[in-house]
Amino acid sequence: MFTSKKITLYFSTVLILSAVFISTCSETSEYGDASDYEKLGAADTISPIVSSLSPSDNSSDVAIASTIAVTFNEAISTGTVTTNTSDTTCSGSFQISSDNFSSCIKMSAVPSVSNDDKTFTLTPAESLSTRTTYKIKLTSSVTDANGVALESYTTNGFITYYDRFTSGSGVISGATIKQSDSSALENVSVVYNIGGYTKTVTSDSNGDYGIYALTEGSYTLNYSISGYNDDTQSAALSSDTDNITVATLAMLSTSCSSGNISGTIKDAVTGSAVSGVSLSIRSGLNVRTGSTVSGQSTTTAANGTYTLSSVDAGNFTAEASKTGYITSYFNTSSCGNVSNQDANMSETLPEGAMRIVLTWNGKLDFDSHLEIPVIDAQDPASGNTDSTHLWYGVDQTSTTGAMNLTGSSTVMYHLYTDLYSSPKDYVTIDQDNLEGIVATCTGGSGNDQCGPETVTISKVRDNTNGSYRFHVHNITHISTGASSTALADNGTFVQVFYDDVSYNFDVPKRTGNLWTVFDFDNVTGFTQVNTMSNESTVRSIDNH
Repeated sequence: MFTSKKITLYFSTVLILSAVFISTCSETSEYGDASDYEKLGAADTISPIVSSLSPSDNSSDVAIASTIAVTFNEAISTGTVTTNTSDTTCSGSFQISSDNFSSCIKMSAVPSVSNDDKTFTLTPAESLSTRTTYKIKLTSSVTDANGVALESYTTNGFITYYDRFTSGSGVISGATIKQSDSSALENVSVVYNIGGYTKTVTSDSNGDYGIYALTEGSYTLNYSISGYNDDTQSAALSSDTDNITVATLAMLSTSCSSGNISGTIKDAVTGSAVSGVSLSIRSGLNVRTGSTVSGQSTTTAANGTYTLSSVDAGNFTAEASKTGYITSYFNTSSCGNVSNQDANMSETLPEGAMRIVLTWNGKLDFDSHLEIPVIDAQDPASGNTDSTHLWYGVDQTSTTGAMNLTGSSTVMYHLYTDLYSSPKDYVTIDQDNLEGIVATCTGGSGNDQCGPETVTISKVRDNTNGSYRFHVHNITHISTGASSTALADNGTFVQVFYDDVSYNFDVPKRTGNLWTVFDFDNVTGFTQVNTMSNESTVRSIDNH
């Protein structure tokens, strides 16, 4: 039998435990569902809150075709989330506005509901405007399942992307060919996109395509046509007026099998093998960022050779890196075993120095031509303006006298200029590849690589006196250049190393024996010229 003392103790204990239980439930329910209150018979008095927004507040570069979504921390009474679907009047509890709610964006339908009545999504009746800030407002008409109202909520806003496809005058051009025989491939779908925008062009009967009215930015080009593997290429415009040519894409037949990619990495100045180079690949052409292909990496051997085994059929960008050298990028492909996929690397250069490397395939003679900025003291003895145009036949062996423009081959590997100033800025040909003479030209056709022909500027000049211009001249077809496609068809490739960065220039698919590659000054940087013309007189190249 319970004594009064025991009964009192018992009820005291029960009351204490009950208080602890209620207190614990109360603390949990403050952050939990209203059902926690209901278990105890208590009323829900906590307002719902916004957990996330899409697009997020203060975000930029938002696609104009975006939907707008809000997610709450608890289930919401669906009937309380409304919007304007008939006009631009700011009505409903979920509003989107670009003019601080003087008007609101018309929506295509009532909000869709998901995530157990926590997420509500709106779809605008029309695409949003470009370069515009949009604010989101949620009124106190929004309530949770227990009728507790949301505290009114207004965002700072998100900013839409501007239309990259109509706002500028930039151009990206290129060509598509068959990898099997290098013939033109027409009707290739080229889908280009940036920031969520996507448009399509189609290659013509010559395999050519052009993309126009573009603005500054990085673009991704996706290629597709029946019977060939899909492919991709990266391209970047440095300004709204930039005009660039991307690498000609040799599309691989779906019948291509996996195979080995192999070649040799060489020093661009000495031509010697570079060992210990770390090599990896990325899918697509000219792709320098993003994930590399899993399991496809290697290191060059003592003789500079490398092999990537059992690579899936496709086009790739290889990245070659080694301490003491500037990281180099070059395009490769796999369709069965493909050898002689060589590349050149430059040692790290002194500040202000530049190195230009020309390579090509096949036993042909291509020459480097460099125009340099004019200076007052330039060649005072002769006053010959050709002293600003340097090529293999220009020689100056002393600091006195006029620049030798006779084309003498006595000192064919060295071009000197500005010998009358101090400090001197030398331009040198480190390697000159002559048809049938230089051993590094393996000859033949296909992937046999000639070059490199390497030019080094010891210190680039101030832009006050003009810019540098670089040309490639096809000497082998100097008399038939107007109809020659040798520059375009033989993998001609120019790589520039400057300020610890490598820059690649791909030849356009055009006839002609003279490729004018780029302009450079140390303020605006590189400007791709990429024109093809014909010139039968070496001295006149600087007129192009």
